[in-house]
Amino acid sequence: MTDLSIIPFGGVRENGKNMYAVIVNDEIFIFDAGLKYPETDQLGVDVVVPDFEYLIKNSDKIAGVFLSHGHADAIGALPYFLQQVNVPIFGSELTIELAKLAIKEQPALADYDDYHVINEKTEIDFGDVTVSFFNTTHSIPDSLGVVLGTPYGQIVYTGDFKFDQTANQSYRTDIARLVEVGQGKVLALLGDAAGTGNEGDSVNESKIGDYILDAFRDNKQKRIIVAAVASNIQRIQQVIDATVATKRQLVLSGNDIENVVRTAIRLRKLHLPIPESKLFVNLKNAKNLPAAETVILETGRMGEPIKHLNRMANGEDPYI
Repeated sequence: MTDLSIIPFGGVRENGKNMYAVIVNDEIFIFDAGLKYPETDQLGVDVVVPDFEYLIKNSDKIAGVFLSHGHADAIGALPYFLQQVNVPIFGSELTIELAKLAIKEQPALADYDDYHVINEKTEIDFGDVTVSFFNTTHSIPDSLGVVLGTPYGQIVYTGDFKFDQTANQSYRTDIARLVEVGQGKVLALLGDAAGTGNEGDSVNESKIGDYILDAFRDNKQKRIIVAAVASNIQRIQQVIDATVATKRQLVLSGNDIENVVRTAIRLRKLHLPIPESKLFVNLKNAKNLPAAETVILETGRMGEPIKHLNRMANGEDPYI
């Protein structure tokens, strides 16, 4: 009898809260630990996280948490989970740095430091199980899929991904690696891609970048406010490029977006066409600039953009 189980703790037929556990011979391997933002009928709820009860009871069997990327739907539940269990975390350089930003906000986790940086070439031997990785295309660089090699076959977890032949090198899916994995026995594929129920091709990122630039150029006399998820690095890069191309300055509205942008710049995951001092302007000083010269990039609390955008529209923001 095969001693292998796959348990989804979230992410199935819902947008966010991604978390799976694969149990192999009494050892538990966790893929992602994400949250989701509440639906409109969940009044008074800040975030929704998976139910960790089973994992807490079996924490001594957990080999680690393997992260696919640095968005909240993959790492957002880590601060809640790590307060209950102390287990190692594995992820790419950017993913680990973004996870640290989320975790350090919890005073109870001030001493946590069991981080392990991996990349697409890493292979980790756990005895009966090996864990390896492959590059995927997503709206954030350093996104990885996970391959769990077991005595019964491979379990492949993609994380959020799409195929985009126009993606630059740091965002590109490793097709050759996928072929290599597929030549072995794949017991299960845990795939995650928004809009899979829709027919036709998804829009490639180069067209989205062109759309953003056209929108900036079409509104020459107006202030531009962009609402985006804080960790959507590719979208932030497109906003930066359009800001520079239209000779504006960029305002980062909120601690989340500022922390993410500073981290991405430090790791060279964001490219600045001009010096920082000429690109960025402080939120408090934005009112001194003509509207036609500013772009406000905002994300709101915990990187969720809609609530703060609503506050701006209602005149409740102290600066805008």
